[in-house]
Amino acid sequence: MALAMVAEIPGLSREEYESVVTQVNASGSPAGALFHAGGPVEGGYRVVEVWRDREAADAFYSSALYQGATAGLATQPEVVLTWSVHGIDDGSGWHAAE
Repeated sequence: MALAMVAEIPGLSREEYESVVTQVNASGSPAGALFHAGGPVEGGYRVVEVWRDREAADAFYSSALYQGATAGLATQPEVVLTWSVHGIDDGSGWHAAE
């Protein structure tokens, strides 16, 4: 089942955020990624992601690609909320998540 996640990254700057997302998406979206949005909040950045399933998210976050892209950050993302996703509208209309 699809999985949504909200993460907080204290102290992250716009430049650091853009560096990480540019690196991890250099060859296209990570396998199993369905949605990503990130933006500044007081004291850092907040990221919302939807993954095909928990296994895809776990594989990405434990990958050498992600670990290398975030190695220089002062703090790592803290997942503050997760939930199962039933439906997604990715701009092409609503559909049930697989």
